[in-house]
Amino acid sequence: MLISSNNMLLIFFLFEIKVRKIGNSLGVLLPKDSGVTEGELLVYRKMGSIIQLELSEAKKVHDRGLIEESFDDFEKGNTVTEKEMTQEFGKYGWGG
Repeated sequence: MLISSNNMLLIFFLFEIKVRKIGNSLGVLLPKDSGVTEGELLVYRKMGSIIQLELSEAKKVHDRGLIEESFDDFEKGNTVTEKEMTQEFGKYGWGG
């Protein structure tokens, strides 16, 4: 499916996937070439009869979490200077 919007060309490929019962829930099997990896978090939204799965928003949420964790480390003083990193890891090529 091709859609043109605001000078952007969007190309959608539609695939059928089968819904399966998994315990008390429902699940889908995605083909390997979908780009989804095991354990990956997907964001979905339902718009009428359309269910949209999105990888990019889930990745943004994950990245935000990592950034927030790094701020926590900074606030707790869990940081080292470049000099300390060179002393500790110089033998592995750090700061070389």
